[in-house]
Amino acid sequence: MEVAVKNLSRRSLLGASASAVVVAAAAADTASAETAVRGGQSGYALADDGHRIYYETYGRRSGAPIVLLHGGVMAIESAWGPDFIRRFSRTRRVIAVEQQAHGHTGDRAGAPITYERMADDTKAVLDHLGVERADFFGHSMGGAISVLMAIRHPDRTRNVTALSCGYRTDGMLPELVEMNRNPQHQPSPELIPLLPTQQDFEAWSATYARVSPDGAAGLQNVLAKLGALINSWPGYTEDQLRGIRTPVLLGMGDRDFITAEHFARMASLIPEAQYAVLPGTTHMSILQRGDWLERMMAARFAV
Repeated sequence: MEVAVKNLSRRSLLGASASAVVVAAAAADTASAETAVRGGQSGYALADDGHRIYYETYGRRSGAPIVLLHGGVMAIESAWGPDFIRRFSRTRRVIAVEQQAHGHTGDRAGAPITYERMADDTKAVLDHLGVERADFFGHSMGGAISVLMAIRHPDRTRNVTALSCGYRTDGMLPELVEMNRNPQHQPSPELIPLLPTQQDFEAWSATYARVSPDGAAGLQNVLAKLGALINSWPGYTEDQLRGIRTPVLLGMGDRDFITAEHFARMASLIPEAQYAVLPGTTHMSILQRGDWLERMMAARFAV
């Protein structure tokens, strides 16, 4: 069983009723969950379809907040707990969101995971907290959501830092594209060091078992839905990227899941976007480059 989970995880990652009165009351309440980092506050916001979206907040309440958007299968704790919440909350307000079927946010039964839905759910958290505009910091799936916020909700988006994401699936390494098309494909020795480790998957599985409203089975469910998302996503059009007016910073590792050519093309399409390829860095270890990223963001956005 462990092998099956491991293989499915690697394919799928690459790459996301109560009455209205009762739900609304629950959404307004502070969540009982322990936050990823001590000192935070947690709660649920209502999406436009009534789905409850989990969030955590940290730091001071004044000024434009930064919204953290995790990658596929990850959660606030695994993506941001080790570094970025503490790093950013020293000087500003931090809002971290868990997307559909991730962390404390349950799945929508029978409904797919889509980037449009996740962007709208993120906007719902801003609405719930009374935040007019925010900076967005996203990794992988969360990076793609951050870019979509600049496309779909530009009036709510002050700036975007998007890590390790492309604008089309065919921008991934060719072998990763093949892995998504062919479930029987086994990763090559060259690819294996770039993938999440078995330790990563065990930690994510433990998180689902501990906090997911869908229980431990939620992990298999989200893996299947993320696989469908990757295989069906049309990407963002070049015209959509050219239409972005939000300041954008893009970052990837030199051993990431996407090609450098695709990444450079994406940066060239977004007006005045800046991008960096971080040396000695994979899709996962870019989350350990907080010092570099913080300096790059300060230079790009003067924050």
